[in-house]
Amino acid sequence: MDFKIPPKRTNQEGKERTVGFEFEFTGVEMKDAAEMITDLYNGDVEQVSGYEYKAVNTDFGDFSLELDASLFLNKKYEKVLKTVGLNVDKLKNKDKLEEALRDMASTVVPFEIITPPIQMSNLPRMEELVNKLREWKAKGTKGSFFYAFGLHLNPEVPALNAGTLLRHLKAYVMLDAWIRKDAEVNISRKITPYINEYGMDYIRFILREDYQPDLKELIRDYFTFKNSRNRPLDMLPVFMYMDKAFTSKLMKEELTSARPTFHYRLPNCSLGDERWTLAAEWNRWVLVEKLADDEQALSQYSRAFLNIDDKSVFSMKKKWIKLMDRWVQNAE
Repeated sequence: MDFKIPPKRTNQEGKERTVGFEFEFTGVEMKDAAEMITDLYNGDVEQVSGYEYKAVNTDFGDFSLELDASLFLNKKYEKVLKTVGLNVDKLKNKDKLEEALRDMASTVVPFEIITPPIQMSNLPRMEELVNKLREWKAKGTKGSFFYAFGLHLNPEVPALNAGTLLRHLKAYVMLDAWIRKDAEVNISRKITPYINEYGMDYIRFILREDYQPDLKELIRDYFTFKNSRNRPLDMLPVFMYMDKAFTSKLMKEELTSARPTFHYRLPNCSLGDERWTLAAEWNRWVLVEKLADDEQALSQYSRAFLNIDDKSVFSMKKKWIKLMDRWVQNAE
């Protein structure tokens, strides 16, 4: 399957846009995965700790590999153990303790590969990594009921202004139900809080034709409606990048990084499924960008959404998915 290119191929500086990926999986040791990356894309392997490796100086930049749990990455477990009188620093076999904790955690907490920003023209090269992980029998979303593992996409925003962010938000919330159905989002992920749908009150608020906020208003309203990073399209990284001081004042949770990207965190990471491809997940995101770029369609479908009967959420979703399906067929 080919990787489709969105309508806006360059950022506001005229440079080719980039995309970062975060793969969550288990079944392959981080050191092996790091060596796998350097075999594919050149570079060198560096061990940072028992919970973190890097593949540096590759053809695309530096990859990070880590156990996806702040308890381990930040060594918060040391504080926990000290509360019960155990000083980890004085242990003779500290490395063995870390290894045991890591092995125990990896049964439910995924390893994660975080790619550097990849130019859109190079996206097909990332499918090589998916194939190699699959060859090594990496376990993804469907490996166990307890594996709520995901694939996160971080597409660079085409322009850093409130209008661009709002158009993509509008496009996403209208396509969300269709994407969830088409992507067959796994039940283990649906019951976790990580990809909670945007509330209907917020959706209706931002789809209004007279809603034309500046950046601070857009950020403030996002928090007013109790949105967090646990949304399928997480806007906090780009909000932090564009106005860190204002966003930080409103945010109650830690955020690891500010970056000029959307943080699309809905997709499964179904490495064990031979039919699953990175291209298919990326192409669903491209539909969001296509709708965001079509002002006439965006306005038309926003009005339709606001006018649709919402007495039954379930029946409304079925009607709306059919409507979006017709738009997708024409867009493709």
